[in-house]
Amino acid sequence: MSNLLNVSSQLDQFLRELMNLIPEFYTNGFGKNFVDLVPGRSESEDIQIGLDEFCENLLIEKLRKTDCSIRLFSEHIQTDIGNSEKTDYFITCDPFDGSGHYMRGLPAEWWTVLTVWDSKSSTPVWACAADFIRKELYFADSNGVTLELYSTGEIFNINPSTDTKVSDKSIIACYTMSPKYFRLWAKKLSNFTKIMENQFPKMRFWPDGGACSYPWLSRGLTDAYVMFDEPRTEIDPGLGFIWASGLKVYSVTDTGILNEYTFNSDKSSSSIPWFIASCTEDFAKDIVNLVLA
Repeated sequence: MSNLLNVSSQLDQFLRELMNLIPEFYTNGFGKNFVDLVPGRSESEDIQIGLDEFCENLLIEKLRKTDCSIRLFSEHIQTDIGNSEKTDYFITCDPFDGSGHYMRGLPAEWWTVLTVWDSKSSTPVWACAADFIRKELYFADSNGVTLELYSTGEIFNINPSTDTKVSDKSIIACYTMSPKYFRLWAKKLSNFTKIMENQFPKMRFWPDGGACSYPWLSRGLTDAYVMFDEPRTEIDPGLGFIWASGLKVYSVTDTGILNEYTFNSDKSSSSIPWFIASCTEDFAKDIVNLVLA
């Protein structure tokens, strides 16, 4: 456990340094340059920019100070830190989620999200996230999830929604900002959106997603996150929040069967054809039933 304390302490420092640096970087125009493609993604979907690279390098620098052997599964690279023959932890990470917004000058949804895994059991043991726009930090462990207001240091315990049915007060997240994902949503959920308009006209869709979806699910701000062709690199960094909050994540078949999603390091660059992260299993089932109605 002392090893985990070393890791979590360095990751805490990592988030706090970025919280101070990123507004300054944005003001100075730092890190908007193209660096590379993202494995398993087309250039029109996502790319690695200079800020991604900076955040990733800073993360590796911090992890080297832990004296632990870590296998890092970042959105852009996989690498071993320390003794690769005896790995203590896996870390799944999106070092800077929101690079597409940042490079276009949009000050919205800039996050860092990561999960620490026990390497033997492949189960989460800790997770953290930083919301750089709202100046909020999230931490997840076996006791649940906490929210820290960075400006004041106030800390709150947070809990997910317990809803079991879609209703007028539901908020469903979905990334629809790129033409590809907008098209998939429009094609596959045209009937679903008609039902929402007719039966639950006051419900709302939150049109952003990816790794940053999971802290908000843990906080109960959204009830579900629904995507088609969702990259695992957008899912795996947030799974520590799923574990700590008792949420549900599923790969869904065309016929509506829910299969619980699991982290698989051998498939990290692949995508899930139909994916649902939900506050409860019943809420996910209700979404599926409405989609297939």
